[in-house]
Amino acid sequence: MALLTGVELIPLEVDADGVVRVGGTRVTLDAVVAAFDEGATSHPCEGCE
Repeated sequence: MALLTGVELIPLEVDADGVVRVGGTRVTLDAVVAAFDEGATSHPCEGCE
């Protein structure tokens, strides 16, 4: 069995107001977490704002 290791950078940016957004989008990290908590998967969450 092969053990795979690596680092995956998460594209998060903090705006001037201190809001954390997914890099290059207007989507806030809070919106992503809320959608996940409600059972969303990564595909429907792409447009959550």
